[in-house]
Amino acid sequence: MTGQERQGPRRPESVAEFIGELRALKVVEGLSLRELQRRTGLPRSTIAYALRTDRPALPPWDRVAGLLRALGVAEEALPGWKADWTRLRLAPQDGRPEPLPGEPDAPGGAVGAPAPAPGPGPGEPGERSRPPRGVSRQRIAAHAVTLVLGACLGAGAVLALSGGAPAGVKAGFPVEEQPCPPPTANPRPSLRAPAAGAARTAKEPPAWVGRVTSGQEILSGTDVALPVLSPVTEGDALVVSIMLTSSCPGPVTVTDTQGDTFRIVGDETDAARHRTLILAAFGAHPLGTADSLRATYPHASKYHIAVDEFRGIGAAVGHAQAHGETGGTAFSTGSTRLECAAGDLMVGAVGTNTGSAPVFTAEWTAMPMLHLSSYRLTTAYRVVPAAQTCAATGTTTAQWAAAAVVFR
Repeated sequence: MTGQERQGPRRPESVAEFIGELRALKVVEGLSLRELQRRTGLPRSTIAYALRTDRPALPPWDRVAGLLRALGVAEEALPGWKADWTRLRLAPQDGRPEPLPGEPDAPGGAVGAPAPAPGPGPGEPGERSRPPRGVSRQRIAAHAVTLVLGACLGAGAVLALSGGAPAGVKAGFPVEEQPCPPPTANPRPSLRAPAAGAARTAKEPPAWVGRVTSGQEILSGTDVALPVLSPVTEGDALVVSIMLTSSCPGPVTVTDTQGDTFRIVGDETDAARHRTLILAAFGAHPLGTADSLRATYPHASKYHIAVDEFRGIGAAVGHAQAHGETGGTAFSTGSTRLECAAGDLMVGAVGTNTGSAPVFTAEWTAMPMLHLSSYRLTTAYRVVPAAQTCAATGTTTAQWAAAAVVFR
């Protein structure tokens, strides 16, 4: 069996069998998780979980399709895979897929082991290229109606929270709204620096080195691990920007495999419980591609995380944050007074939902934006030329939460 060919019309009868076929393709193609990450753009931790046979449900289709393409499956074979994915996703609660045509499925049907599925007749296409018929199709339609009703109820919850339905949410990826536990205050941003000196020298002006790693995913959970994709030089600073959607108040932590200490230096939550944070670690240990970072947080339906390396900074000395609703034209943290000195580095992070993508004003340099459905995490930095009152400012029509931090 290769990624382009399937042996016979056999269909997977469970989530474990479907995932087992994916794992078999991976073995045949001889691809590592790192190579699959390079081909799909998905974090290795996400790929590893997608290939676990003990998972309770199949991964989202776009993730499965990306893995199939990375494993060499031809485009013309994808509809057959999707038919099986759909059948298993719509399976009854007992975990069994819908019966094949001709199998007993009524209460008065035969009891015992199910009859083997009939093979395709002369001139008929294989099972992978045709959907189930008859009663099975009616039952799938009933499941579809249930899913549509559930999606409508979910949309009503989002409308109640945000005043408008999020535009561009992908079908099959509902936003999971879960009640928060009793209110817990978010930790206050910390501007304390580690014992290492925070003074900047004339030989070491602040500068952005590059993006160390990033990830974004529609995944209801409380933690994520991201592999280091670009090595980090010893002594540099790591600045982590995070957007959590439909999140809850509570602690957010970031760690890495070398033991660096990350502190929250900016934290803002908008009216729809979308939370934007900036964390920083100074005097970092050297990190290589065998290392990783791990973020833990209260429940969130999606995450966006960007990790950037900066040189020439040793402390966070000020922060400001604000949020606004959909329908405006701009974002700004200017409602909080923030003083900057000449040569300070400012880092801004804006998390948005629907509306136009945020654009920082001209003095800012944009870093790579993370985009997932209608949600965006936009980050930028600037070196302040002279003492002044500072703010992270730009344009957007989206609902937004922004944080700005001054480093020196």
